[in-house]
Amino acid sequence: MDVEGVMVSYNYSDDGELANILTVAASGIKFSKRWVLTHGSILSPLKQAKVIADARGKAIINEEFYNQLPEIYVTCEKKQTVEPVYREVEKISRERSLDSNIDFDHSSYQVRVLTGRIVHVWQCPVLERCVDDVLYSWTVGYRDVDVDKQSNLGKALLSVFVLVDLESETPGLKTLRPLSELFDMVRAPPERGANIHVHSTPFGCEVFLNAVTTGTVCGLVGKRPSLLLTDAATALGSEGGPVFTEGPTRQLVGAVVCSLSWCRGEWVGLTLAAPLRSVLAAKLRVSPEAAARALPSPLHAAILDRIDRVTMLVRCGSAWGAGVYLGGGYVVTCAHVVKNHASNKVSVYCQSGMETAIVRYKSKDDIAYDLALLFTNPQCWSHLLPADFSDDPAEKGEPVLAAGYPYFNENNLQGLKPTVTSGHVNTASPSMLQTSCCVQSGFSGGPIFRISRSSRVEVLGIIVSNAKTVTGACYPYINMAVPATAFLRLVQQFILDKDASKLSAIEHKEDMIQSQWRLLPYRSKI
Repeated sequence: MDVEGVMVSYNYSDDGELANILTVAASGIKFSKRWVLTHGSILSPLKQAKVIADARGKAIINEEFYNQLPEIYVTCEKKQTVEPVYREVEKISRERSLDSNIDFDHSSYQVRVLTGRIVHVWQCPVLERCVDDVLYSWTVGYRDVDVDKQSNLGKALLSVFVLVDLESETPGLKTLRPLSELFDMVRAPPERGANIHVHSTPFGCEVFLNAVTTGTVCGLVGKRPSLLLTDAATALGSEGGPVFTEGPTRQLVGAVVCSLSWCRGEWVGLTLAAPLRSVLAAKLRVSPEAAARALPSPLHAAILDRIDRVTMLVRCGSAWGAGVYLGGGYVVTCAHVVKNHASNKVSVYCQSGMETAIVRYKSKDDIAYDLALLFTNPQCWSHLLPADFSDDPAEKGEPVLAAGYPYFNENNLQGLKPTVTSGHVNTASPSMLQTSCCVQSGFSGGPIFRISRSSRVEVLGIIVSNAKTVTGACYPYINMAVPATAFLRLVQQFILDKDASKLSAIEHKEDMIQSQWRLLPYRSKI
């Protein structure tokens, strides 16, 4: 596959003085030797960005618009020389450098810089609808600047793509041929839980040229689909970078469209990527069937089906979180999710079902452990599966999954599925489980899963919070959970004899445990 990740940049001056020229950069996808696809965020400093925002999805075909765009520089990794004469020259060069223990002929010290012109800019209607329907309350970019102005522009450009021609000196509206070629190279995105690789150049720095990060597909938004959520770590400047499937026969499935965003005052932590087959199908007016999703692997399908039938959405007034179905109508969640249950109805959702729940037990506020036990009509949940809990405690370093409901479409609760992120156990004690899974509001009360060698899906703990400083900064990749061994026996005993007094033993009075959960000098989000 003739596709590679590149850095796309240009020189820009907002005051016309050459001494103040800035370099603006993003990532991109070079394909068919001549073309580069990048993301619209690279145009944000230009006055043409407002033209794009005002176009509201209409294709920009104004020749004057393209003539005023700057020349584009595309930085690529240096290819290995194949001509015999050049191989001999490189050999002599290496021999002359034997007195150094550093191979300066290594590809990391060599780059190619190509020049090109922007030949087409367009806004994808599939992504634009997703921004309006799902991301309407999000902030895109930093929070320490003019948030409204920046976020409005960021959202307007989030669904915009830019095509660069490396061989033409004059701009032209050449779109169908190269985009058709790319469409033939792109595959439908994998399902939730699949491993992916992101190639990008963070911060527009050549030192990080085409850096590779790995992660999993945490969720897919839309039926087509229109957006991928992944826990593969990226940074500003990664927008436009290619997303590949894992394995020796890697396949191009998407492009990064947002690396830094905020929701409800919290850093999202997840990377947003556009499924290129959906984007290009909409551009080329190809039937939706041509952009159908790839078939999930049987292993992923079985694991995700188990997770989906165990993890519930719990809502209480304006607050929401997740819960774990125990069977018999019982659900365990976090106390702070149902803190206002006395004045608000508690509802639980899962697998297209919705029922009212009552609170059988809730721990005291701001005390370990932050847990609650709910009861709902068991006859309504016969299609769910009681969670399997692990008999063995978590081990430091083992891989785990987290599930919750940080984002969902209020108008599409029938298609509700939990967001699933991956990570590892960082620390483990009898009273706290800390993992590197990406966790934020909406995960509270959700499960931490262990996938055994036999593909058995076991609950290790209940997610309570992530770390949060006194200044309000949240750390979604540093989170805490209550180990299942700390409460499961007491809950199971209550389900048998209905003696609620026994549940009070969940609230530990030991100073060591209370101090551990205060996270000083940090504090938990609860």
